[in-house]
Amino acid sequence: MKNIYYKFKLLTLIMGLIFPFSEIFSLDVNVRGILKDSEGQPIVGAKLFLTETKSVSRSGKDGTFEFQHVSPGNYTLVVSAPNFELKTERFEIKDLDKTLEITLRPSLLEGIAINVTAKTVASDFLSTPQPTTVLEGRQLQRLRGQNVMSALENTPGTATLTTGAGTSKPVIRGLTGQRVLVMTDGVRQEEQQFGDDHTVDLDAFNVDKMEIVRGPASVLYGSDALGGVINIIRSKAPTAKDGAPLLGGSISTNSFSNNKQDAGAISLYGYHKDTNFGYRVQTDTRKAGRITTPNGTLPNTGFHERNINASLGTDGSWGNFYVDSFQRYQEQDLYDNPNESLGSTAYQTVLHQKTHMHAFFILPFVNVELDAAYQRNNRREIEDKNRYMPIKDTLLDPTADPLYKAASAYQVNRFDYKQGLNLSLDTTTADAKVHHKEWKGLKGTAGISGMQQKSATIGTEPLIPAYNLSAIGFFLFEEWKVGDFSFSAGARTDRRFMDIRANSDLGNAEQTKNYSASTGTLGTVWKFAKDFSLALNAGRGFRAPTPFELYANGVHEGSGRFEIGKDSLRPETSLNYDASVRFANDKFQAELSVFRNKIDNYIYAVSAGAFDSDSGLPVYRYRQDAAKLEGGEFSFQAQTSSWLVLTGGIDILRATIQKNVPPEILQNPGATDPEAIYSDIKSKYLPRITPNRARLGLRFTTDKLLGISKPYFSVNGTFVQSQYKVDKLETPTQGYNLYDIGFGGEIPGMTNGSESATFDVAVLNVFNKEYVNHLSRYKDYALSPGTNVTFKMNIPFTLISN
Repeated sequence: MKNIYYKFKLLTLIMGLIFPFSEIFSLDVNVRGILKDSEGQPIVGAKLFLTETKSVSRSGKDGTFEFQHVSPGNYTLVVSAPNFELKTERFEIKDLDKTLEITLRPSLLEGIAINVTAKTVASDFLSTPQPTTVLEGRQLQRLRGQNVMSALENTPGTATLTTGAGTSKPVIRGLTGQRVLVMTDGVRQEEQQFGDDHTVDLDAFNVDKMEIVRGPASVLYGSDALGGVINIIRSKAPTAKDGAPLLGGSISTNSFSNNKQDAGAISLYGYHKDTNFGYRVQTDTRKAGRITTPNGTLPNTGFHERNINASLGTDGSWGNFYVDSFQRYQEQDLYDNPNESLGSTAYQTVLHQKTHMHAFFILPFVNVELDAAYQRNNRREIEDKNRYMPIKDTLLDPTADPLYKAASAYQVNRFDYKQGLNLSLDTTTADAKVHHKEWKGLKGTAGISGMQQKSATIGTEPLIPAYNLSAIGFFLFEEWKVGDFSFSAGARTDRRFMDIRANSDLGNAEQTKNYSASTGTLGTVWKFAKDFSLALNAGRGFRAPTPFELYANGVHEGSGRFEIGKDSLRPETSLNYDASVRFANDKFQAELSVFRNKIDNYIYAVSAGAFDSDSGLPVYRYRQDAAKLEGGEFSFQAQTSSWLVLTGGIDILRATIQKNVPPEILQNPGATDPEAIYSDIKSKYLPRITPNRARLGLRFTTDKLLGISKPYFSVNGTFVQSQYKVDKLETPTQGYNLYDIGFGGEIPGMTNGSESATFDVAVLNVFNKEYVNHLSRYKDYALSPGTNVTFKMNIPFTLISN
């Protein structure tokens, strides 16, 4: 396996050395044009994206744009601008320059944007094979919350599993954790997502765009994409087409009244014409106190974090290249069940570092895309903020020798890093893709991806053994366009190897685990009318069990459990079917989707109905059964007039499990309780499943009000159904209705080129409703947050113009 991986790395290096000279093969053909509104006026600052080459251009003050050195072939140009409809133009280039004239109609609808995640080339709302949601621009600014995943809370088919205000992880169609793949710019995040309390370690400020794909994507991304994919497009260095100054930047602030949270960010960026390089640096910090519910505050629920981001990039007719790096540190208090650990001050710290290099080379017949990344994640979970708690009895003992006390304190300070849970994970990933250009309606991608991991168990509470992991995958994805139909098909094969280190505390011997899987996808999109499309998709996915699920045997402070793994777990495999009907024009957009996802060997933890004698925490054991998730989503937005947009949607989900009697019980029937076994088998619902819900919102807007440009006022309601379909011993929750209001716009007199300073004020849970979020880890013993007044502001500036 190692020989294969090293050969792959060598191939990537060779390609990286050869292809920068690819510009000499390009033909000198240019695409020029002008962008106008329906009244013939030029549109300034619009983004034009050439999907086949991933090239970007911006319209100038006169509405003109240009792409230089484009080789012959068929191309798709996607045009987007604030307050205008998204438009897609298909054209062919031969041996002469191409001139385009594009007209956009005004529109107040949001989120009808291109995505680069659902398939290997960019696609728009009507042509994507799987249901996809895109958040960007002012919509993303309004939705940005206390962590990076908060923005997803009310998007179709998506929710968040939370541990307080600072920690949340995405849930797509009832699946979360290792079944939802989170990426940054197409590179997977590896941050030990095995725990409910493990957040996505990304900066909420440094995000340009979020793309959510609902449904399996294992063919493109390998293991862990059973439920869907979330691709975070980070803010990176500007390049020539962005029109950036030599030195500019922005200042952003976020405030939340409920937990007295304040956050601030400052960024500096610029583009140097002589070297054709852009740069960007950003730093931000966030600090929050205790959460307030309608019944009072929750102790030990604060958090603070620090983020540093830097990137460097360049582009040209040959393609583009950038390096993006960040570091995130968070310390999060953990509110344990007061009935089990009254007065607990447990907390966790996470340090995540990631560096990503990306290159895209444009050649006459193919485009080559290379990605390499290294990331390190260090997670600590500690029982008490007082580091001397393990030697409390010694320090308080009046008969103990003072020198012995001093020696004990010295040892605690010296080996503080070993106290509690301390896990370190180093991950190296490399991906290479070759995109062949369209030929008689056929275009596609062949790719290879590799990953190596090394995990170290450092603390006194091991929880999982140390291990080394290697993985490699090969895939092919093709799309064929015939008239109004687009057919897509893909296949992938993956192999994964784990070398597990022996750990006497956990009771496991040194051993090797090997897993392999083949996955596939087949889909079609039929544009049966100008603004309509029908999408059908079938996909097979897989997920290898994690070392945590296999070998966990101890206290997990973050989840408040004593968790026990099972080393005989097999890989999960899924078969998913979904169908979508879509409509989109400049005034109305809607999507109706239905799906059925059957997962064999579904891995999950269930309560053993017992408590660990030492820690007092409830015992949870991992097991496997067959799961089935079925449901659908309906979402819409309608511009009913020049000043009103109506939005809404419904999510319906049913998740069941077909349980079998665990083999270990059959091996020792005399030591089991038949009534308990029967009761367990009768329980047929998966734990922690998103309740059915509906959304309805109104957004009022105009060009100017009281000197404020593009102001809006919004009213939104979320209507959540009771969730009584729960697993055995899981707490059910009652339904509730929540109402939010918001107001914002552009700050007058603070425009910076095509960018404007903005502000947003919102009141969440206006009526201070008492409710319990079914996806909150605190749901068994605490209410969810009460009223929360938020204020957000972003101010761009230029110090040195170009």
